[in-house]
Amino acid sequence: MGSAREARAMYDVMEPILPVVPVEGIAVNISRSGLAMGDRCEARLMSDGRVGIFARVRQPILRVIPRWRQGYLGHLGPVAGQVMAPALLEGASLRVRVVQLTPEHLAGPGMPEIMISVWGDPRWLTPFLAVPAAFQTMDLEPAPEPALRNRPRRLKPA
Repeated sequence: MGSAREARAMYDVMEPILPVVPVEGIAVNISRSGLAMGDRCEARLMSDGRVGIFARVRQPILRVIPRWRQGYLGHLGPVAGQVMAPALLEGASLRVRVVQLTPEHLAGPGMPEIMISVWGDPRWLTPFLAVPAAFQTMDLEPAPEPALRNRPRRLKPA
């Protein structure tokens, strides 16, 4: 048996990488899919280079017999996809959950929404947190300090 320290070393630190990210190109009817907030999702790299989001959705047979299958929800935008791509290529463990849903009947004139949250090891973010050298050497003049104002004058009665 290993010590508690060895047991903790086996687990990665899970921190929010992308706290709230919209899913674009929604491919399911949210109100009929059985999707709920807190449901697990899976992110996969697709052949066209985008990051696809998959979850367990309801797809009944002949609209009567219930059946649950892994279904494609949509894809992430280009920036969120860039952030997640290194982790997906390395096979890192990510925790992806649905955090907000706006089904079609509640969206009104707007579009339905699915928002997800991605948690994982923050070390996958280091390429995006590094500031390029060109921006580190810029000499910016400090902003001028605001002038001290005199005491407010009293208003005279009319």
